Parts: sequence; structure tokens; C-alpha cells
Amino acid sequence: MAEKPVTTLKPPFEPCSIPPEPPASFTASHASLTAANDGPQPVLDSPSTLPLTALDSLPTIAGKRNGCFLVEDDIEGFITDDLDLGRLNRIHTHLWMAGRPLRARPLHRYQMMSFQVLYTQQMDLHLLQFSNRLLLKPLPEWLLDYEFWEKYICPHPDLHESAWGFLLSYVWLITTPLDLRMAHEHFLLPSFVTWHWWKKFVKNFCGKTDMETLDGINKRYHFGDLRLGRINSIYRILFMSTHFVRGYLYGYNRYVVFFQRNFSWIVTVFVFFSLLLSAMQVGVGVAPLDSNEAFLRVSYGFVVFSMVACMVVLALVGIIFVVIFFFNMGSAISHVKKAAQSRKQRRRERKLEQGTSNTTGFDADS
Repeated sequence: MAEKPVTTLKPPFEPCSIPPEPPASFTASHASLTAANDGPQPVLDSPSTLPLTALDSLPTIAGKRNGCFLVEDDIEGFITDDLDLGRLNRIHTHLWMAGRPLRARPLHRYQMMSFQVLYTQQMDLHLLQFSNRLLLKPLPEWLLDYEFWEKYICPHPDLHESAWGFLLSYVWLITTPLDLRMAHEHFLLPSFVTWHWWKKFVKNFCGKTDMETLDGINKRYHFGDLRLGRINSIYRILFMSTHFVRGYLYGYNRYVVFFQRNFSWIVTVFVFFSLLLSAMQVGVGVAPLDSNEAFLRVSYGFVVFSMVACMVVLALVGIIFVVIFFFNMGSAISHVKKAAQSRKQRRRERKLEQGTSNTTGFDADS
């Protein structure tokens, strides 16, 4: 049986210098900034706009929960975490409830719809919307570097799919010079990206991407923006035993905010109930309704129903508050214990490593 040919993955764009090489006149006029000298260095007005190389654009540290490591010591580990879309892919068959399989809108359209851009560094929160807010992950320099792709991303098909889809999302978001200006105002793009550079990049990208079938792109990007509230509901229903309280993204740091967002509709219901009860009270005292037995019975039943409903709702809110309070308290206690045990175990391992190295050094001296 013939073996299947192994396909070597390539970046979805042509090689280009990151950051681009400045013109000769610019280099000559700014030589004083780049020349190595031992004297005092000039103070830069806007260091956030200085162009960075792929490696310079990497974060300082990374890690999940209590874990922490220098990104430069484990670049592949950082990229694996940074491009992770596992949580959304886990519910891919239900994403139709959270969004449509259409491309995301350009940035200026979100501005027209009064969306406020919020920043995130989690890939699985990119292009999620809630209320009038849109979560966006900035596009780093290392995702535009051809050599970086070849060394760290292309050897891993899942990372290649995720990174390819992330680039596609910015092709959707930035379609006009206005979108590019807005992206720079929100610090979503590297500072060196100009409109001419971006047009050339997108043309090159689309030449290597099937924009209709999206073949080779992570299936999350078969959808554009997704509604965070519905994704929370999907997680609470499908994974009730583990995510019923916190859902996909738990965005509450105070109980007041939680109840305002989830139970404000009850106030509207009570207002309608109050209007109906007031109207019935007037009807009971006015002829001919005051002698209408059917109306009196309905009024009596509705009054009893309103009282019972009010007590049930208050009891339900109280139960939910107690459950969430003790759940959060239990989670906090468990987290503290696990963190303490993990650090204690790590200290023991460090001591054993130091003892082993000292013993080895002593034997070598002997």
C-alpha cells in the first residue's frame, strides 16, 4: 500500500522583513538613535510605537494559573497556549447559536454600531461580543514574520490552522484606510504597518488562502464574531457539572453586577404586575365590576398568584446567591490549598536537585 505524501506546511504569505527596512535617508537621519555608545541615550517620546522584531514582540512571562515561565526559554510552549482554541472547538457544532458563518465586519462598521473595543490576549476570546463591547486580540509582530512561522508554527498543524485563522480575522477587520487608522488608534497592529504594506500583504495572503472554503483554517474562523452570552449559556448547559456557575467566561467581580445583569428583567415584570393590580383594585371599587363575581374571582386569584410569585422569586434569588457564594468560597479555598501544595512540592524538588548537584560536585572534587 502506497504511503500518503507528507505535506509540508508553509506560511500563508511571502517572506518580508519584520519590521520593514527604513529608507536610506531615514536611516541616516536617525543614526544617532541606533548607534551604540556608552553615553546617555535620548528619551523617546512614544516608545510604544517603536517597531519591534518578532522575538522582541514576545511577552516577558507566560503560564497558566500558578505556572510561570520566561517566554524566551520556551517559545513553543508559549505559542501553544497563545493560539489555543480548544474551548471553542469543543462546542463547534453548537456555535450556530452564537453567530452566523459569515466573515467579521470591518472595524468601522463596529464603530457605526457603537461597539467599544476591549483588549484581550486570549485567542479563544478574540472576536467575541457582549452588550456593546467587542473583544479583540492585537496582532503581534511575530505572526507576520515568515521565518518565525517556519521555525515555530509550521511544524505543528493545529498551530498553523489557528494562526492562519487569526490572520484571516484581521483581513476581515481591516479593509479600508479608515479601518487601518482605527486599528492603530486602538494599538491592534504593529506600528510599522502602513496602508501600502497592508494592501500588499492582504493580496499575498488571499493568493495563498481559499477565501470561500477556508480550507486549512481552524474551524472557529468559519464564523465571524460570536455572542459571548450565548457561548456562556452553551457551556452552562453542556457542561453543567463543571461550568454551570462560571460558564465560558465569568465576568463578574461583584455580586451586585451579577444580579443587575441577570435579574434586572424581574423589575420589568413586577412593574406590569403592579399596573394590573392597581387596575383591578380600581375595578373592584367601581360599578358594575364591584358586583361582578367572575371579575372578583379573577382579581382574587391574580392577587394570590402575585404574592406567591413574588415570594418564589425572592426565594430563588436568595438560593442562587447562597449557592454562588459558597461555590466561590469553596473554589477559593481549594485554589489556595492546591497552590500551597504545588509550591511546597516544587520547593522539595528544588532542594533535591540542589542536593544532587552538590553531591555530584563533591564526588568530582574527590
